[in-house]
Amino acid sequence: MNESRVDAVLAGLGKKDTSSVFGPVVTKTASSLLAERIRTAILDGRLGEGTVMPTERELAEQTGLGRSTVREALRLLQAAGLVTSRPGAKGGSVVQLPHVDDVVRSLDVFIRGRGLSFASLLETREALEPMCARLAARARTDEDVRRLEALHERMSVKRIRQADFSAANADWHLAIAQASHNELLSAFMSAIGQAIELGITRSSRKSAEVRPQVLNAHGRILDAIRGGDPDAAMRRMLKHVHAYTEQVADWQLPDDLPLDGD
Repeated sequence: MNESRVDAVLAGLGKKDTSSVFGPVVTKTASSLLAERIRTAILDGRLGEGTVMPTERELAEQTGLGRSTVREALRLLQAAGLVTSRPGAKGGSVVQLPHVDDVVRSLDVFIRGRGLSFASLLETREALEPMCARLAARARTDEDVRRLEALHERMSVKRIRQADFSAANADWHLAIAQASHNELLSAFMSAIGQAIELGITRSSRKSAEVRPQVLNAHGRILDAIRGGDPDAAMRRMLKHVHAYTEQVADWQLPDDLPLDGD
């Protein structure tokens, strides 16, 4: 490329539209800044759960902002699940910490909104649930074991309807995650587990054919968790969920199963 050509290219670059980089700078609104300040105070522990917030009037006086601005900031915090409104003479805005249900809802919206494939849900479960079983074998309580046993007994009823079997199966798998006492894993498994069981139940009756294998696998996993054997629990759960994934592949179900319950 000769020198004049280089000059032409550089001149062309200089004429390109750079508005996307150097366009107007938009600052946050006062309500957003106040909401962010309060959010930070909640998440770093300076405002503990159950703390009653100052009234709108008091916040307006303390911050020098208008009451409408303060009201919008509190609305933003309420939408984020960090503040709730308590009615009554001693009511007002009260600090609350994020709940596992908030994570589940967010994941559910992500799964449906992104249109994630059924195969990807099965892959995610196969990656996570063996570790849930391993942790459950270490951290389970007597109450956790009793719950798993009760669900296993419910699934073992000979004439149980397929819908009831699938619901108990989903609850059993979620109970494994909860027995791990890892809230994040429990949230993930709650979000994807219900979607997996719903998709299978609504799209195929073939899942009834594998009940004996499912019950046998559950019994072996439960034995390992009850006995406090993390390695066996992890190994048996991996074998179980992998076999399930292979069975679904053999059924040749459509990848866009209905996961919304409609």
